[in-house]
Amino acid sequence: MSSTHTRAEVQEYLDRMRAALADLPDVEISEIMDDAGAHVVEVADELGEEFSAEALTTRLGTPEVYAHELRVAAGYPPASSSAAVAVPATPVFAARFAFWALVAGTAAAFGVGIGGRDGLPLALLVAVFLVWAIILLNRKAELIGQVGALPEAVALRTALEQAERGQAAKGIAYLKSLQPAWWLARAVLIAISGLVIDGMSPVFLFGLVLAGLALVSGPKAKEDRRWLWVSLPAAALAAGTVLFILGSVIPNGGYSRSQPAQYLPQGPSLPGNIYVFDQQGRPLTDVYLYDEDGQPIVTSFYGCDYHGEYHEDRDDNRYPRPQVDRGNNGSCREITGVPFAVAVPASPAPPTTSPSGSASATVDPSSSVTPPSSVSSSPPTVPTS
Repeated sequence: MSSTHTRAEVQEYLDRMRAALADLPDVEISEIMDDAGAHVVEVADELGEEFSAEALTTRLGTPEVYAHELRVAAGYPPASSSAAVAVPATPVFAARFAFWALVAGTAAAFGVGIGGRDGLPLALLVAVFLVWAIILLNRKAELIGQVGALPEAVALRTALEQAERGQAAKGIAYLKSLQPAWWLARAVLIAISGLVIDGMSPVFLFGLVLAGLALVSGPKAKEDRRWLWVSLPAAALAAGTVLFILGSVIPNGGYSRSQPAQYLPQGPSLPGNIYVFDQQGRPLTDVYLYDEDGQPIVTSFYGCDYHGEYHEDRDDNRYPRPQVDRGNNGSCREITGVPFAVAVPASPAPPTTSPSGSASATVDPSSSVTPPSSVSSSPPTVPTS
């Protein structure tokens, strides 16, 4: 054994663990202590010059709590009342708060990565509780062990251990070998996520700080489990950012909300905007256009969102669309109205026609018609030979 193994603090820790398991048969105690003892010694070696009884408790929890975790994970019955007396009362609320703050923070970080700005308000709220949990963990060294003794934490750890021993064991081992590269990659992805969310802004600066913490938290979490409250949300944010980038570059790779059927005519492409005027040359607004089949005529429109960013918008058939002014600094502004005037040609008056096959004459009722002066009533004279 090395000098680390012979330290009185390590031996005292193991003795207290064995005392907490005293109600079990000797064979079962030996099985638990063989594995747990080797792990305790390994942790003590990892701590190196920073080793102390307090540091060991910070990593693993109190001996009684750690023994309780191993008992539950191995499927042994609960401790008897005599052995349970040695286990300090667990502040269930604080431990459970810290555990679920980690779960919620990890989920919220993934949502921000995959959804960008839309998930930011909720993530900021969850981050408050996550920071609160980190403060509690640093103020109470024994809390990390108490979190590990929670039933939900034990169940999660048991599932992970079974996965490592199952069919996916080789894959998990290979992924673990890539951890150093992943720590660096996720730091870069977190910095990119700051640009994705809000461009060059305070959010990007915060992303750089978080990227630095993510880079440090990877190896630190292997030595001090309190760093998991930084490492896991950072990994989730990086994973969400990867999916967001893939959804942006791969056609139809991202989520798209369902839209009503639209009419996209085949053949020549439609113009970007359509302006409609009445007979007097006055512009008409809020005009809805349809084709001969009653289908809406929709053209692509790239407008500004409420953050002043340029993106595709407006899937309706209402015209005219506003003009979009994009500044050199990336700003976006929509301008309503019609940018020009038109002179509508005057339509010629339709010609006046009369019905065919009839002729009419205008008769002045005041005028009189003079009849012939005389009319002979005798028959015409017929010559005789």
